[in-house]
Amino acid sequence: MSQKANTISMTRAERRRRIRNSLDRRLRLVAKMRRLVGVIIIIITVLTITINGPKLSIKFIIDIFDYIWSGINDASIGTRIEYKTQNSSIVRAFNQGVVVIDNDIMSICTPSGVRLQTEIGYSSPAVSVSDRYVLVYDKNGSQAVLTSNVAEASRQKLDASILSGSVGKTGDYSLIINESGYKTTVVVYTSGGKQRFKWSSPDYYFVSSAISPDGSSLAVTSFGGTQGAQLEGKLFLRNLNNEQKLIEVSIGSNVPIAVGFLDNSTVAVIGDYETILINKRGKIFDKISYAADDLKSFCFGAGELAVAVRSYSGNARTEIYIAGSGGIREKTLEIAQELQAMDYDGSRIVVLTSSGITVYSASMKPLWKNETVIGAQSVNLTDDGGVCVIYSQQAEHLSKTSDTSKDLKT
Repeated sequence: MSQKANTISMTRAERRRRIRNSLDRRLRLVAKMRRLVGVIIIIITVLTITINGPKLSIKFIIDIFDYIWSGINDASIGTRIEYKTQNSSIVRAFNQGVVVIDNDIMSICTPSGVRLQTEIGYSSPAVSVSDRYVLVYDKNGSQAVLTSNVAEASRQKLDASILSGSVGKTGDYSLIINESGYKTTVVVYTSGGKQRFKWSSPDYYFVSSAISPDGSSLAVTSFGGTQGAQLEGKLFLRNLNNEQKLIEVSIGSNVPIAVGFLDNSTVAVIGDYETILINKRGKIFDKISYAADDLKSFCFGAGELAVAVRSYSGNARTEIYIAGSGGIREKTLEIAQELQAMDYDGSRIVVLTSSGITVYSASMKPLWKNETVIGAQSVNLTDDGGVCVIYSQQAEHLSKTSDTSKDLKT
């Protein structure tokens, strides 16, 4: 005959009291941590409802729980992300997934499904991505939207057409617009959509802009005006806290294509025949020169810059330079095949060629390769050491431990 276990019945309050007063230090620590976490959750909930109460909806609350659940399950879903696009499309890696943009909808997709979807209705969408934010704007249109990976942060509807845009690490973003009465205007907004800075110029045609990692400075390039009989390119550095113009640097007839910060005081200007490094005093302290039309690709990563140009050295088709706040490294990476795409995150370089992808260390040593990548459009390095390979209708995560990858370390 089975015996009934000896049990003591107690209320929840009594059980909690005994745990708090337990002789076991570990139980007391767990109890304190549970109370602390509970208090923090209550405070965050109250603040969120107080600040955003009028904006909250049942759909928003359901979506938040969906995002949390999908984030928990992402690791167990798989390595492939499938998506559908209509009309012209842009696909970029973002936050362990991809952001997919066509004329009508912007979606953030993960292996577990669609995490966020926002209607845009843009005729010519363009995108700028940081670690935590996605800025989508209608080039030559008048609208822009900023999102994180879980919610829409802000929208802009302007009275002027947008020429280019850029989002910083802090979520602040800049838009260069074609405002009536001026040649161009650059406007900086906070992640919440509030205007922070505006500079309207009757003299300069602004081309590109970037915000420093700490959000305190704005770099703007322009092209136009004259330097003797030639058109002149310029870099301007503005303080966003007091709107003071810090530096103005001439880059000659070099047409600026893009600009970015290597750190809070060093700027790189990518031009059509030179990439120039400029310090906070306005001094050009290093440069990469190449023939017109030989610039193939460039990407900023973790305070450094990778620039790929056509090579005329031996059997190499492409030469990749690495630049940082200390200057341009002497050693370059030579690629024998035609470069199709690349990415750099400060510690690794991945190159896509007709023979597949190859991943190198920052010191140019080959780490691993995968030759099964056929028909890929672009590649992006991921935080876990892998590579996101992007195709027209899907993206795939590969690593050196994938079945089709080959380790190149010696």
